[in-house]
Amino acid sequence: MKYPLIAALFITLFTGVTQAQEDSKQEKLNELVNIMDMDSVIDSMYVQMESMLQSMSSQMGVQPSEQSIFDNYYKKMTDVIQEDMSWAKMEPMVTDIYQRNFSEQEIEEMLAFYKTETGQSLLKKMPAVMQESMQISQSLMQESMPKLQALAQELQKDLEDSRNKD
Repeated sequence: MKYPLIAALFITLFTGVTQAQEDSKQEKLNELVNIMDMDSVIDSMYVQMESMLQSMSSQMGVQPSEQSIFDNYYKKMTDVIQEDMSWAKMEPMVTDIYQRNFSEQEIEEMLAFYKTETGQSLLKKMPAVMQESMQISQSLMQESMPKLQALAQELQKDLEDSRNKD
């Protein structure tokens, strides 16, 4: 009778300690998300997406007489993006990613860094760095598209040839 009682007390104590550690980590994670100003990063992402959508107008050759049609479509697209990719929807997912991938000590060290002048500078400059990186990636992807399309056609032909042999 003694041992089950001791085991129950141990489990209760262990669970309480574990929960306190998780709460501490979550508090630090919330502070990290706050100091990183991730909601502003998401806002800058909207600006980048809007600029990509605006460039679609010229890429699609939208005529002045068609501009209202494009503007209507553009508004609907930005509304969907802002609703489906809002910080309110993303925050629990992002914090979960950080929770699973970083220890409490790593979160503490990130907090310490982001509180420094250099850390704050990094946070302010990162949206521009990301935007420029995306532009480079898009440019490189455009250069690669003809090659990728040719490879896809080659694959399709090889698959058809293989299937016709059977």
